[in-house]
Amino acid sequence: MDSSRNYLLLFLALTTLGGVILAWHQHLELIHLRAALQEKDLDAQLHQHEFDTKLAALQAKAKAAAINDAASQISSDDQRQRGRFGNLRAQMNNPEFVRLLSLQQKAALNSSYAPLFKQLAQKLALSPAQIDAFQNLLVQKQNAARDAIQAARDQGLDPRTDRAEIGQLVAQSNAEIDQQIQGTLGPDGFTQYQNYEQTLPERNTVTLLQQMLSYTNTPIPDQDVQPIIDLLASDAPKSDSNPTNTRALFGGTNRTAPIPEADVVPIATLLNVSPPTLEPLLPTINAQSKLGPFLRGGGTSSASTGSPTGAQTAGH
Repeated sequence: MDSSRNYLLLFLALTTLGGVILAWHQHLELIHLRAALQEKDLDAQLHQHEFDTKLAALQAKAKAAAINDAASQISSDDQRQRGRFGNLRAQMNNPEFVRLLSLQQKAALNSSYAPLFKQLAQKLALSPAQIDAFQNLLVQKQNAARDAIQAARDQGLDPRTDRAEIGQLVAQSNAEIDQQIQGTLGPDGFTQYQNYEQTLPERNTVTLLQQMLSYTNTPIPDQDVQPIIDLLASDAPKSDSNPTNTRALFGGTNRTAPIPEADVVPIATLLNVSPPTLEPLLPTINAQSKLGPFLRGGGTSSASTGSPTGAQTAGH
Protein backbone atom coordinates (compact mmCIF):
# COMPACT_ATOMS: atom_id res chain seq x y z
CA MET A 1 0.00 0.00 0.00
CA ASP A 2 2.82 2.35 0.90
CA SER A 3 4.66 1.34 -2.22
CA SER A 4 1.69 2.19 -4.41
CA ARG A 5 1.36 5.56 -2.68
CA ASN A 6 5.05 6.28 -3.23
CA TYR A 7 4.75 5.45 -6.92
CA LEU A 8 1.74 7.69 -7.18
CA LEU A 9 3.54 10.54 -5.46
CA LEU A 10 6.58 10.01 -7.64
CA PHE A 11 4.40 10.04 -10.73
CA LEU A 12 2.67 13.21 -9.63
CA ALA A 13 6.03 14.81 -8.88
CA LEU A 14 7.41 13.87 -12.29
CA THR A 15 4.24 15.08 -13.97
CA THR A 16 4.42 18.39 -12.12
CA LEU A 17 8.10 18.76 -12.94
CA GLY A 18 7.37 18.05 -16.61
CA GLY A 19 4.65 20.66 -16.59
CA VAL A 20 6.99 23.16 -14.99
CA ILE A 21 9.70 22.39 -17.54
CA LEU A 22 7.17 22.69 -20.39
CA ALA A 23 5.85 25.96 -19.01
CA TRP A 24 9.39 27.25 -18.66
CA HIS A 25 10.18 26.36 -22.27
CA GLN A 26 6.97 28.05 -23.42
CA HIS A 27 7.90 31.11 -21.34
CA LEU A 28 11.33 31.24 -22.98
CA GLU A 29 9.79 30.85 -26.43
CA LEU A 30 7.36 33.63 -25.63
CA ILE A 31 10.24 35.84 -24.54
CA HIS A 32 12.12 35.09 -27.75
CA LEU A 33 8.96 35.70 -29.79
CA ARG A 34 8.31 39.03 -28.10
CA ALA A 35 11.96 39.99 -28.59
CA ALA A 36 11.72 39.10 -32.26
CA LEU A 37 8.49 41.09 -32.63
CA GLN A 38 10.00 44.07 -30.85
CA GLU A 39 13.05 43.85 -33.08
CA LYS A 40 10.86 43.71 -36.16
CA ASP A 41 8.77 46.61 -34.87
CA LEU A 42 11.90 48.62 -34.15
CA ASP A 43 13.16 47.76 -37.61
CA ALA A 44 9.87 48.88 -39.12
CA GLN A 45 10.01 52.11 -37.13
CA LEU A 46 13.54 52.73 -38.32
CA HIS A 47 12.48 52.11 -41.93
CA GLN A 48 9.47 54.41 -41.48
CA HIS A 49 11.66 57.11 -39.94
CA GLU A 50 14.14 56.74 -42.79
CA PHE A 51 11.28 56.97 -45.31
CA ASP A 52 9.80 60.06 -43.61
CA THR A 53 13.22 61.69 -43.54
CA LYS A 54 13.81 61.05 -47.25
CA LEU A 55 10.29 62.24 -48.10
CA ALA A 56 10.76 65.45 -46.11
CA ALA A 57 14.12 66.02 -47.85
CA LEU A 58 12.55 65.52 -51.28
CA GLN A 59 9.67 67.87 -50.44
CA ALA A 60 12.10 70.51 -49.18
CA LYS A 61 14.19 70.10 -52.31
CA ALA A 62 11.13 70.44 -54.55
CA LYS A 63 9.99 73.54 -52.68
CA ALA A 64 13.45 75.09 -52.94
CA ALA A 65 13.53 74.28 -56.65
CA ALA A 66 10.13 75.94 -57.14
CA ILE A 67 11.29 79.05 -55.29
CA ASN A 68 14.49 79.13 -57.31
CA ASP A 69 12.54 78.72 -60.57
CA ALA A 70 10.24 81.60 -59.62
CA ALA A 71 13.19 83.77 -58.63
CA SER A 72 14.98 82.81 -61.81
CA GLN A 73 11.88 83.74 -63.86
CA ILE A 74 11.64 87.12 -62.12
CA SER A 75 15.35 87.65 -62.60
CA SER A 76 15.09 86.68 -66.29
CA ASP A 77 12.16 89.07 -66.82
CA ASP A 78 14.07 91.82 -65.04
CA GLN A 79 17.18 91.08 -67.07
CA ARG A 80 15.19 91.12 -70.30
CA GLN A 81 13.62 94.43 -69.30
CA ARG A 82 16.97 95.89 -68.33
CA GLY A 83 18.53 94.30 -71.40
CA ARG A 84 16.23 96.19 -73.76
CA PHE A 85 16.97 99.53 -72.12
CA GLY A 86 20.64 98.67 -71.75
CA ASN A 87 20.91 97.70 -75.41
CA LEU A 88 19.17 100.91 -76.49
CA ARG A 89 21.47 103.02 -74.34
CA ALA A 90 24.50 101.16 -75.67
CA GLN A 91 23.36 101.72 -79.26
CA MET A 92 23.09 105.45 -78.61
CA ASN A 93 26.90 105.48 -78.83
CA ASN A 94 26.64 104.22 -82.42
CA PRO A 95 26.47 107.22 -84.82
CA GLU A 96 24.67 105.23 -87.54
CA PHE A 97 22.02 104.06 -85.07
CA VAL A 98 21.51 107.63 -83.83
CA ARG A 99 21.17 108.90 -87.41
CA LEU A 100 18.61 106.25 -88.35
CA LEU A 101 16.67 106.74 -85.13
CA SER A 102 16.51 110.50 -85.75
CA LEU A 103 15.17 109.95 -89.27
CA GLN A 104 12.58 107.50 -87.98
CA GLN A 105 11.47 109.95 -85.30
CA LYS A 106 11.19 112.77 -87.83
CA ALA A 107 9.05 110.58 -90.08
CA ALA A 108 6.82 109.65 -87.14
CA LEU A 109 6.23 113.36 -86.38
CA ASN A 110 4.20 113.68 -89.58
CA SER A 111 1.43 111.46 -88.22
CA SER A 112 0.70 114.08 -85.56
CA TYR A 113 2.23 117.32 -86.85
CA ALA A 114 1.76 117.33 -90.64
CA PRO A 115 -1.18 119.79 -90.51
CA LEU A 116 0.92 122.12 -88.34
CA PHE A 117 3.87 121.96 -90.74
CA LYS A 118 1.51 122.81 -93.61
CA GLN A 119 -0.04 125.65 -91.62
CA LEU A 120 3.36 127.14 -90.74
CA ALA A 121 4.55 126.88 -94.33
CA GLN A 122 1.43 128.41 -95.86
CA LYS A 123 0.37 131.03 -93.32
CA LEU A 124 3.74 132.10 -91.92
CA ALA A 125 5.78 131.31 -95.05
CA LEU A 126 8.33 129.24 -93.18
CA SER A 127 10.96 127.80 -95.48
CA PRO A 128 11.68 124.06 -95.81
CA ALA A 129 14.91 124.66 -93.90
CA GLN A 130 12.97 126.26 -91.01
CA ILE A 131 10.46 123.38 -90.98
CA ASP A 132 13.35 120.91 -90.95
CA ALA A 133 15.00 122.75 -88.06
CA PHE A 134 11.66 122.72 -86.21
CA GLN A 135 11.33 118.98 -86.77
CA ASN A 136 14.86 118.41 -85.44
CA LEU A 137 14.02 120.39 -82.32
CA LEU A 138 10.85 118.35 -81.77
CA VAL A 139 12.90 115.15 -81.99
CA GLN A 140 15.47 116.67 -79.65
CA LYS A 141 12.69 117.61 -77.25
CA GLN A 142 11.32 114.08 -77.22
CA ASN A 143 14.80 112.63 -76.65
CA ALA A 144 15.60 115.11 -73.89
CA ALA A 145 12.37 114.21 -72.11
CA ARG A 146 13.15 110.50 -72.39
CA ASP A 147 16.68 111.12 -71.14
CA ALA A 148 15.26 112.97 -68.14
CA ILE A 149 12.92 110.07 -67.41
CA GLN A 150 15.75 107.56 -67.71
CA ALA A 151 17.90 109.67 -65.40
CA ALA A 152 15.04 109.69 -62.91
CA ARG A 153 14.83 105.89 -63.14
CA ASP A 154 18.57 105.65 -62.49
CA GLN A 155 18.07 107.75 -59.37
CA GLY A 156 15.42 105.32 -58.11
CA LEU A 157 12.33 107.34 -59.04
CA ASP A 158 9.23 105.44 -60.13
CA PRO A 159 7.14 107.00 -62.94
CA ARG A 160 3.98 105.61 -61.30
CA THR A 161 4.56 107.17 -57.88
CA ASP A 162 6.99 110.03 -58.50
CA ARG A 163 5.17 111.83 -61.31
CA ALA A 164 5.71 115.27 -59.79
CA GLU A 165 9.49 114.89 -59.54
CA ILE A 166 9.80 113.35 -63.01
CA GLY A 167 7.45 115.98 -64.46
CA GLN A 168 9.72 118.69 -63.07
CA LEU A 169 12.78 117.13 -64.73
CA VAL A 170 10.93 116.88 -68.06
CA ALA A 171 9.67 120.46 -67.74
CA GLN A 172 13.20 121.72 -67.24
CA SER A 173 14.45 119.94 -70.36
CA ASN A 174 11.41 121.12 -72.35
CA ALA A 175 11.82 124.76 -71.32
CA GLU A 176 15.30 125.01 -72.82
CA ILE A 177 14.27 123.51 -76.14
CA ASP A 178 11.06 125.57 -76.25
CA GLN A 179 13.24 128.69 -76.29
CA GLN A 180 15.04 127.35 -79.37
CA ILE A 181 11.71 126.46 -81.02
CA GLN A 182 10.44 129.98 -80.38
CA GLY A 183 13.61 131.37 -81.94
CA THR A 184 13.05 129.19 -85.02
CA LEU A 185 9.30 129.80 -85.48
CA GLY A 186 9.01 133.33 -84.16
CA PRO A 187 6.36 134.47 -81.63
CA ASP A 188 3.36 133.83 -83.90
CA GLY A 189 4.60 130.43 -85.03
CA PHE A 190 5.41 129.39 -81.46
CA THR A 191 1.88 130.36 -80.35
CA GLN A 192 0.40 128.27 -83.16
CA TYR A 193 2.62 125.36 -82.13
CA GLN A 194 1.48 125.56 -78.50
CA ASN A 195 -2.20 125.79 -79.47
CA TYR A 196 -1.79 122.90 -81.87
CA GLU A 197 -0.30 120.62 -79.19
CA GLN A 198 -3.02 121.50 -76.71
CA THR A 199 -5.70 120.35 -79.17
CA LEU A 200 -4.01 117.15 -80.36
CA PRO A 201 -6.62 114.85 -78.73
CA GLU A 202 -9.42 116.77 -80.44
CA ARG A 203 -7.51 116.68 -83.74
CA ASN A 204 -7.07 112.92 -83.46
CA THR A 205 -10.78 112.54 -82.79
CA VAL A 206 -11.78 114.64 -85.79
CA THR A 207 -9.29 112.76 -87.98
CA LEU A 208 -10.91 109.50 -86.87
CA LEU A 209 -14.39 110.91 -87.54
CA GLN A 210 -13.28 112.12 -90.97
CA GLN A 211 -11.89 108.68 -91.81
CA MET A 212 -15.07 106.92 -90.66
CA LEU A 213 -17.23 109.20 -92.82
CA SER A 214 -14.89 109.16 -95.83
CA TYR A 215 -16.56 106.06 -97.29
CA THR A 216 -20.12 107.30 -96.71
CA ASN A 217 -22.35 109.76 -98.54
CA THR A 218 -21.44 112.49 -96.04
CA PRO A 219 -17.62 112.84 -95.98
CA ILE A 220 -16.09 115.71 -94.01
CA PRO A 221 -14.44 118.32 -96.28
CA ASP A 222 -11.00 119.50 -95.12
CA GLN A 223 -12.28 123.02 -94.62
CA ASP A 224 -14.75 121.77 -91.98
CA VAL A 225 -12.12 120.02 -89.87
CA GLN A 226 -10.82 123.02 -87.94
CA PRO A 227 -14.27 124.31 -86.85
CA ILE A 228 -15.06 120.88 -85.34
CA ILE A 229 -11.68 120.84 -83.56
CA ASP A 230 -12.37 124.31 -82.16
CA LEU A 231 -15.83 123.21 -80.99
CA LEU A 232 -14.50 120.16 -79.13
CA ALA A 233 -11.56 122.10 -77.69
CA SER A 234 -13.82 124.89 -76.40
CA ASP A 235 -15.66 122.42 -74.16
CA ALA A 236 -12.56 120.52 -73.01
CA PRO A 237 -10.22 121.29 -70.11
CA LYS A 238 -6.63 122.15 -70.96
CA SER A 239 -4.95 119.00 -72.28
CA ASP A 240 -1.48 117.64 -71.51
CA SER A 241 -1.71 114.96 -74.18
CA ASN A 242 0.95 116.35 -76.52
CA PRO A 243 3.77 114.07 -77.70
CA THR A 244 6.47 115.75 -75.61
CA ASN A 245 5.01 115.57 -72.11
CA THR A 246 5.38 112.84 -69.50
CA ARG A 247 2.01 111.13 -70.05
CA ALA A 248 2.37 111.06 -73.82
CA LEU A 249 5.88 109.66 -73.62
CA PHE A 250 4.48 106.66 -71.77
CA GLY A 251 1.05 106.47 -73.40
CA GLY A 252 1.73 107.43 -77.02
CA THR A 253 0.68 110.36 -79.17
CA ASN A 254 -2.60 109.04 -80.56
CA ARG A 255 -4.76 109.90 -77.59
CA THR A 256 -8.27 110.98 -78.59
CA ALA A 257 -10.85 113.23 -76.99
CA PRO A 258 -14.43 112.04 -76.57
CA ILE A 259 -17.33 113.64 -78.41
CA PRO A 260 -19.93 114.62 -75.79
CA GLU A 261 -23.53 113.96 -76.72
CA ALA A 262 -24.19 117.68 -76.33
CA ASP A 263 -21.82 118.39 -79.25
CA VAL A 264 -23.51 116.01 -81.69
CA VAL A 265 -26.10 118.53 -82.86
CA PRO A 266 -23.59 121.42 -83.33
CA ILE A 267 -21.21 119.11 -85.25
CA ALA A 268 -24.06 117.82 -87.39
CA THR A 269 -25.04 121.42 -88.11
CA LEU A 270 -21.47 122.26 -89.17
CA LEU A 271 -21.43 119.27 -91.49
CA ASN A 272 -24.99 119.81 -92.73
CA VAL A 273 -26.01 116.28 -91.78
CA SER A 274 -28.65 114.92 -89.42
CA PRO A 275 -27.59 113.97 -85.85
CA PRO A 276 -28.62 110.30 -86.39
CA THR A 277 -25.81 110.14 -88.95
CA LEU A 278 -23.22 110.75 -86.21
CA GLU A 279 -24.81 109.05 -83.20
CA PRO A 280 -23.94 105.45 -84.22
CA LEU A 281 -20.27 106.48 -84.45
CA LEU A 282 -19.98 107.77 -80.88
CA PRO A 283 -19.39 104.40 -79.13
CA THR A 284 -16.40 103.69 -81.39
CA ILE A 285 -14.97 107.18 -81.16
CA ASN A 286 -15.39 107.43 -77.38
CA ALA A 287 -14.12 103.90 -76.61
CA GLN A 288 -10.52 104.99 -76.01
CA SER A 289 -11.39 107.61 -73.41
CA LYS A 290 -13.70 105.17 -71.60
CA LEU A 291 -10.94 102.57 -71.44
CA GLY A 292 -8.69 105.00 -69.57
CA PRO A 293 -10.07 104.39 -66.05
CA PHE A 294 -9.80 100.62 -66.50
CA LEU A 295 -6.20 100.83 -67.69
CA ARG A 296 -5.34 103.08 -64.75
CA GLY A 297 -6.77 100.48 -62.36
CA GLY A 298 -9.96 102.32 -61.42
CA GLY A 299 -12.23 99.86 -63.18
CA THR A 300 -15.24 102.17 -63.25
CA SER A 301 -15.78 105.87 -63.60
CA SER A 302 -18.33 108.32 -64.85
CA ALA A 303 -16.71 107.90 -68.26
CA SER A 304 -17.87 104.32 -68.40
CA THR A 305 -21.48 105.33 -67.98
CA GLY A 306 -21.56 107.20 -71.26
CA SER A 307 -22.36 110.57 -69.69
CA PRO A 308 -21.02 113.54 -71.63
CA THR A 309 -19.29 115.09 -68.65
CA GLY A 310 -17.67 111.85 -67.54
CA ALA A 311 -16.51 111.06 -71.05
CA GLN A 312 -15.02 114.49 -71.43
CA THR A 313 -13.07 114.22 -68.22
CA ALA A 314 -11.67 110.82 -69.11
CA GLY A 315 -10.20 112.07 -72.33
CA HIS A 316 -7.79 114.54 -70.69
